[in-house]
This record gives sequence, structure tokens and C-alpha cells, in this order.
Amino acid sequence: MADLDQKPKVGASRRDFLRGSGIAAATAVITGPAVASLDEAKAAEPEYKVVADTVTLKLQVNGKELSTEIEPRCTLLDTLRNRLDVTGPKRVCDRASCGACTVIIDGATVYSCTTLAIACQGKKVETVESFDTGPTGVPHAFVQHDGLMCGYCTPGFVTACKSLLDRNPNPTLDEVRKGVDGNICRCGTYIGVLEAALAAAKAMKGA
Repeated sequence: MADLDQKPKVGASRRDFLRGSGIAAATAVITGPAVASLDEAKAAEPEYKVVADTVTLKLQVNGKELSTEIEPRCTLLDTLRNRLDVTGPKRVCDRASCGACTVIIDGATVYSCTTLAIACQGKKVETVESFDTGPTGVPHAFVQHDGLMCGYCTPGFVTACKSLLDRNPNPTLDEVRKGVDGNICRCGTYIGVLEAALAAAKAMKGA
């Protein structure tokens, strides 16, 4: 039986004392350098301006000036499709790996799903809607050479080929392969795409 006359222990035990001493020592060692490092990091950080709500955006798309209100975080793909009704670029992977959302910005192909719309102000944006669909155009060559099947990847491939031919009107087969290297076709129409690009280059020279 417990001794009723035994007095309760008062104060900290030896274990508590050692635990507290260890924490205090560690804090003393870490605090000085850590605080100095944090102060240095804060001093080196640039000041960012937080932009909330919406902003007015003006874009030059396919030769027209289009205006809308967007959140600063909106991608070019979302802005084109959901705000400006330019639906040629397609959302497929949404992570810049398939090329279906490809557009041309100032002559260069860009994945619009990972490009901020506000970064495109003052630049020339071209999408598949503006391309020549006549006998000398890239879209016509895709139809003639079966370069499309389900259609999801087609706008991106057409855009990549158009950009390539704008820069290089007389590409080799290897140059065409390199030009569409960032685009994926899950239907496997790569041979038709390559033939279409070469045929479009030939048709443009004969125009």
C-alpha cells in the first residue's frame, strides 16, 4: 500500500532539468546565425506588388485589337478561349507538353497554356483562325495529306508548321521534324503532318 505520510515531489526532476538545458543550449546555438541569415534573406528579397481583382487587358490577336477584363494570373489560353472567343488553340494536357495550345507570338511558337496573358500585351499574337485556308495555305495541305484525325492536336501542328514556313520557306524533312518536335499526335498522323508541311512549302513557292 502507498505510504499516506509520503510527501509529494516538488520541483523538476533530473530528467526535466537535462531536457530543458538541452533545448536552451540548442536555441542559443541556432538563434544567432539563424536570425542573421533571415535578416540577410529579407534584405535581399525584392519588393513585389500584389495585384488583386481584375485588370484591363488589350491584345493584338490575328490583326485585331481585343480588350477584356482578366485576373493577372490568367493564362493566354484561358483568355483567348474563355474571354475573347478565339478557340483555335486547344486545351489538352494543360502543362506545356503536347503542343495543342500552340500560338505564334512575334513570330515564335509558344505554349499558350503556360504563358500569362498580361505578358503578351504589345505583342503580335497569331492563332490558326487567321491562317490562309486556300490552296497555298498550311490547313489545306493538312487536309490533302491526311495530317489530321481526331483534331485535338491539329491546330497546334498547323500553327507550328506555319511558324516554321514563315521563318524557313524551303525546309528539309529534318527541319520540319525539328519544327514540330514540341507537338504530340496521339493518333499517330506524323507522316501526314510531315508531308503536309513539305507540300505547303512547295505550294507557297509556286504561288
